[in-house]
Amino acid sequence: MRLNWEETVLLALGWIFHHPNVMPFFRFQAAHQQSRCFMRGPRMWQKVFFLGCLASLLNLQSLTADQGDADVPQASPSSRHTEKVKAVREGRHDLVLIGDSITHCLGELDGKYAPFKAVWDQVFAPLNAINLGFNGYRTEQILWNLQQGQLDFEVSPKAFMLLIGTNNTDDRHFSSTHTAEEIFRGTQAIVDLILNRHPASRVLVMRIFPRGGDEQEGISPPIFHSSPECIQTCQQAGAMTRKLADGKRVFWMDMNDLFLNGRGQVDPALLWDLLHPSQEGALLWARTVEPTLKALIAGEPTEAIQVIRQNHGK
Repeated sequence: MRLNWEETVLLALGWIFHHPNVMPFFRFQAAHQQSRCFMRGPRMWQKVFFLGCLASLLNLQSLTADQGDADVPQASPSSRHTEKVKAVREGRHDLVLIGDSITHCLGELDGKYAPFKAVWDQVFAPLNAINLGFNGYRTEQILWNLQQGQLDFEVSPKAFMLLIGTNNTDDRHFSSTHTAEEIFRGTQAIVDLILNRHPASRVLVMRIFPRGGDEQEGISPPIFHSSPECIQTCQQAGAMTRKLADGKRVFWMDMNDLFLNGRGQVDPALLWDLLHPSQEGALLWARTVEPTLKALIAGEPTEAIQVIRQNHGK
C-alpha cells in the first residue's frame, strides 16, 4: 500500500502516540485497496478524514485519557459556577477552598447546614477566603470548573486548600467509580492545574475524610452508609495523595484520626451522616487546618506532611 504525505504523517503520529484509531484506519484502507475500490474517485473525503484524525491526535486529552476518567475534565455548567467565576475575576482572595459538598457546606448550603456559616465567619472569612466547593462533584468536574474560569484570579491567591475524591469512590450514589490510582491522578491533575496557573501559590491537600459503613449509625438523616469497597478505596486514594507533597509548593495533611472514635470507627458526633462533618466536626476541621493555612498564606516554612492524631485514651 502506497501512502501519500497526509497518510504518512497520520501513521507516524499514531505510532508515536499509540492512538487506538490509527492502525485500524490503515487496515481498513489496505483492505479496500485490495478490493480495488478504495482509491477511486476524488480524494477530498480522505483529506477531511485525515484532518479530523490529526485534530484528534493533537488533542492531549484524547492522547492519554477518555471522557469519564478521573483526570479528564467533565463539563458541569451551573449557576453557581457562573457566580463563582464572576467572584474570582472581580475579587482578590488570599485563600481558596476547593472541593465537593464537604467544602460547599462551610457557609454556603441552606437547611441543616445554614449554621455552618458561623464556622466560615470564625475561621475562613478572616483569611480572606473564597469557597469553591460544589455539592456532589468529583475530580473530573472540579477540573472543568477550574479550566472554565475558576482560576481566573487577577492576583494569585497565597494558598489553596483541596479536599476531593470521596465521590469518585461512591458506588451507591454514582453509576461509575474510580480506583485509588485513578483518583490520585485526578487529584494530581487538579494540583498541577492550580500551580501552572498560579506558580507562586501554595497548595494544602487534605487526605480524603473517612466514611462510615453499614454497621454504623449516623445521627443526621439522610445517612450515607458506604460499601466496604468504597471505604477501602477512600483510604487508599487518600493515602496516595501524600506523594504530592514536596514541602515547597504542595503540602499534605491527614487529620482523619480526629474523626474516629476509640474503636477506629467514624464518630457520628463529628461526621453526623457518616460522610459530612457536623457543625462540631466542621469547626474541628477548620481549627485544625487554621495554623497551617496562616503559615502558607504568610509564606512561612511549613511541614510538608502532617499527620494529626489523638490519644483515644491509650
